[in-house]
Amino acid sequence: MSELFEVGKLYTFYFTTDQETRQVTGKVISYEHPLAKVETEGLMRVINCTSSHFLEAVRRREDEAIPAPTSA
Repeated sequence: MSELFEVGKLYTFYFTTDQETRQVTGKVISYEHPLAKVETEGLMRVINCTSSHFLEAVRRREDEAIPAPTSA
């Protein structure tokens, strides 16, 4: 079975919190199910992809503009 995320590729992760959707865009540094380690805006984040708040992740094209962040 292939990995869910490709290391070194850019993804936008979408989450739900109460009544809003947030997003985080960054490069996947490593992935060990269910955790994705993502570098974004100089920060390292660990995202639990089995969380009930996780909605989806979208792989970005290399030449695509990065969406404006909606999370802190």
